[in-house]
Amino acid sequence: MKLIKNAIISDDTPNGKKKVDILFNKKIRKISEIPITDTNIETIELREKLLIPGCIDAHVHFNDPGYTHHEDFLSGTSAAAFGGITTVVDMPCTSIPEVTNVSNLFKKLDVINPKAVVDYALWGGICSNDLPLKKSMIKALWKEGVVGFKMYTISSMESFKAMSYPQIEMVLTEFPDILFAFHAEDQQIIEQCFLQYQDKDLTNPKYFVKMRPVEAEWKAVKMIMQCCNKNKIHFVHISSEKAAREIIKYKKSHDISFETCPHYLEFTSDDFVTLKGRLKTAPPVKYEANRKFLQNCLEKGLVDYISTDHAGCDFETEKNIADFSKVYNGIPGTQLMIPYLFSEFYQTGKISLQTIIKVTSQNQAKRLGLFPRKGSLEIGTDADFTIINLNNGFRVDEKELQSKGKYSPFVGKVFNCKIDKTIVRGELVFDQKYGILQKPGFGEWIRREKKISR
Repeated sequence: MKLIKNAIISDDTPNGKKKVDILFNKKIRKISEIPITDTNIETIELREKLLIPGCIDAHVHFNDPGYTHHEDFLSGTSAAAFGGITTVVDMPCTSIPEVTNVSNLFKKLDVINPKAVVDYALWGGICSNDLPLKKSMIKALWKEGVVGFKMYTISSMESFKAMSYPQIEMVLTEFPDILFAFHAEDQQIIEQCFLQYQDKDLTNPKYFVKMRPVEAEWKAVKMIMQCCNKNKIHFVHISSEKAAREIIKYKKSHDISFETCPHYLEFTSDDFVTLKGRLKTAPPVKYEANRKFLQNCLEKGLVDYISTDHAGCDFETEKNIADFSKVYNGIPGTQLMIPYLFSEFYQTGKISLQTIIKVTSQNQAKRLGLFPRKGSLEIGTDADFTIINLNNGFRVDEKELQSKGKYSPFVGKVFNCKIDKTIVRGELVFDQKYGILQKPGFGEWIRREKKISR
């Protein structure tokens, strides 16, 4: 048994807080506002630092196995631990083999199990490569505990090709009880835009957002929702006001959710001038009105949660190049998401403590069938804690990033808080003074256990 002394936690009112002691082993055993006095228990003194449920990054590409020159599960989960993330959810498409059937799932698990230092769940995937679709294959993968299935409406991956809208409708009709996540950009609009601008200087970053415009994201969302009846739908990395408004409209009648990312909350296409390849991802950051609207969605509780779409690469050979059209699409973000959100939104008073807990852990856990084991401070649940020092900030130094991708659009940015400790299932994984304290393989695969909820 272990004891945390003098932690500040939410009291479940919007900005209410209370000081508590927490008794735990692998699970939370007791939370008490009355000091617990037992000198025989291993004790962690927090001195009134903020403790929240272990944060979840529900959208990462750790590229393992197969593309480990970009990232692997040791470097990726180490970055997560440094960033206060206790559980990551890895996407199915950027590994070899892709997680599209049970055999591929266990091949991946054999590789990543010995590497992870925080817990992880996995998305399954459906792509047009697998058509005609075998219902038994999808049902078996769902039964094994993947959190849902991802599909793309546009893809440059030969091994994970995009689905057409009729194909999406067929899948949604076949599987009404499964959660589906979508990368939503309309392929036809993007191809038309490429033809329109192909005579321009595409090495200039200003044309990137023009070739993947707001209308492409909006149309894909609209078309997917027209394919949907009573399905459970989640839209990843929403970047524009028009698409977000469309999703919010459908929330009144459908089981639908969406995420956005720190880069869409902070940057616009104007920032390509200075940040160049550091900021390139797909879909691209858009314009000021889109950034402001997504911030407003966060502040009003309309966005379901924040994730990173973490995807790193080698900066010098794949990002720091003159021809922007050849720059790799991807930003490594899992180490900086929580300090960014707390510094820019909680500490500035834009969102309440209760809201930031929802968008950093609780809502993800509920949507992906991991709650209350993850994303809560309930008695009997995993002792996953993110501990934040709100009185000690830092300046982002790319050399200190644990990802193989040593770059960030937040380079040089000052955050007004710092991750102090990351605790997973009762064990200290990261400490600000000592770094990573657990060996590779400590992290566990977390299956989806509960029904998906809105």
